[in-house]
Amino acid sequence: MSINKGNFLDVIEVDAASRTGVDGIREIIDSVMYSPNNARFKVYIIDEVHMLSNAAFNALLKTLEEPPQNVKFIFATTEIKKIPATIISRCQKFDLQRVDLNTLTSHLCKICDSENIVYENDAIIQICKASEGSVRDALSLLDQAASLCSDDIKNTTVLNMLGLNGYEKNIDLFELCVLNKCSEALKTYDAIIQNGVQPNQVISNLLEICHLASKMNVIKDEINKDDFYQERISNIAKNNLTKLVNFWQILIKSIEEIRYAPNQEQAGSMAIIKLCYGTLLPDPSTLLKQLSNTQEAKPENVDEVDSPVLNLNEKKKSIEEPASINSKDQTQTKDNPKNFEEMLKLLLINKEALLHAQIINNIHLVSFSQGFIKVRLKIKSDLDILKNLSNTLEKLTKSKWVVSVSEEEGEKTIAEKESLKLEERKNEIRNNPEFSEVFKYFPDAKIISIEDKN
Repeated sequence: MSINKGNFLDVIEVDAASRTGVDGIREIIDSVMYSPNNARFKVYIIDEVHMLSNAAFNALLKTLEEPPQNVKFIFATTEIKKIPATIISRCQKFDLQRVDLNTLTSHLCKICDSENIVYENDAIIQICKASEGSVRDALSLLDQAASLCSDDIKNTTVLNMLGLNGYEKNIDLFELCVLNKCSEALKTYDAIIQNGVQPNQVISNLLEICHLASKMNVIKDEINKDDFYQERISNIAKNNLTKLVNFWQILIKSIEEIRYAPNQEQAGSMAIIKLCYGTLLPDPSTLLKQLSNTQEAKPENVDEVDSPVLNLNEKKKSIEEPASINSKDQTQTKDNPKNFEEMLKLLLINKEALLHAQIINNIHLVSFSQGFIKVRLKIKSDLDILKNLSNTLEKLTKSKWVVSVSEEEGEKTIAEKESLKLEERKNEIRNNPEFSEVFKYFPDAKIISIEDKN
């Protein structure tokens, strides 16, 4: 009983937030040598222990390594990462979990009943949600609400106290954005702002709705029919998950834009516009299918061309990897290559991949004829490449090959040609009507690489 009253001499509570230095810890170190007065142990409870300085932790370390038998330390913290590993390694760690909503609500209701405080159930639920599982925060909010309501806690008063009054307007706003009703959404946004809610708080509320809807979409939990908000958010959750994720990404970016915008209200309006028109964008998988169908629908008797398909994970095979070789070509040949391309193919067939890579990146072709190749090397390129090429071709074809250096400009390297070809195909995709809408609303979007559909 005396412990609860705070007058038990053998339980000492220390606030580390106000005693961060070595001096405060030295007082503890000096006092641990004395035996407890009444209890078996003298217990030191150090709250917010992560606030101690490094010097204070070092001063405490010796005592923790060899503590007196009659002393126990209890460290309380919400920032475990800020405590040195040397301290943590000498302690037992107990993680206190957040209290779930039902348990916390029941606890507050019992307190209200015992204190003769009249309350509305919805008001208590709102207090528990705002406390995010913290009993201390919930009790503080309950005390504040009881004072404001003169021990008759009303839901409306609690919503005003928490800044959540008119929260259903945020759900209205989200629903309008999902339905692409931009004009009505902007009017609703302006009405919320006129009620004194800050733009960043509006976006934060929309983020919360988006998170809850996405979570409901994935988990498929049963909803509480008595919770009006939850039932409405569950209807939003019936939307495509990809759309909800896109909403989340737009909202997250909007938070940062509002923070640095010269006019936060205008930045919030632009975020609402992006949300509304974001719903017009087709699903990426749908875009890929549409592109594929467009490329496959070709007239007969037309030469086959490569069909570009957007792929964000595929490497640029034409530049970074050797071209694939049919099994029937994987035997050595003694025939002289008739052009530069055949020569490169001959090197690949005979597993001269390193030489092939050096040539496509470093050599500008000036002229090619059987037995004679004239090239220009890139600056600082190794002349041994030419000697190696001459010897390799002679070994493979059983013919003499002369590879000489020229100062003429020559053609672009194979790698440069492939890079230009890739850029052309990227521009093709950017100008494709199926993708133009994507780049219109997401101007920073980039095509990373392209896969040829065989």
